[in-house]
Amino acid sequence: MQFILGILTILVAIGVWSWRLRMARDGAREAADLARTAANLPRRLAFKYRSGRNGLDLIEDPREAAAIMMMEIARARGGPLTDRQSDVISEEMIRHFSFTLDEAHELVAHAAWVTNKAPLPQETMRRLSQKIVADKYLGPKEVVDLDSMLVAVSEAEGAPTKDQLSLLQVFRDKAGLRT
Repeated sequence: MQFILGILTILVAIGVWSWRLRMARDGAREAADLARTAANLPRRLAFKYRSGRNGLDLIEDPREAAAIMMMEIARARGGPLTDRQSDVISEEMIRHFSFTLDEAHELVAHAAWVTNKAPLPQETMRRLSQKIVADKYLGPKEVVDLDSMLVAVSEAEGAPTKDQLSLLQVFRDKAGLRT
């Protein structure tokens, strides 16, 4: 009987120790998961912050804002973007931004995509104009250059329409340019 009691005691001791080891292993896994979660927290918060913003709020590069503004001016003529308008936008980007032709075409395509999902053209121009004017790296020369770029796009298919002139005026008002 003592022999059976001894074996039973040993089995209970082994069971207790294996249970404690399993609990320690589970605790270590949970600690590792917690550490991974904490390490990924800044990335997740940045994603949540960005995902909560709309497309225009994500624009930080003034060249991207300028491309979208040119696209809005071109589309204000009515109808789809013409090849001539697209060419003028690309030419202006190459001339003023020192882009290659491929880079200019990529930015034109991106601007077209953004304007499909953007708010009304007046609001888009107002918000992007504010970004351009508030940019600490852009001076009066760059603002005037952007105005000439917008005018060139508005004149790509002939005389600017009333809607195109209205969008140009939104930019000029925000930029403090006199017409």
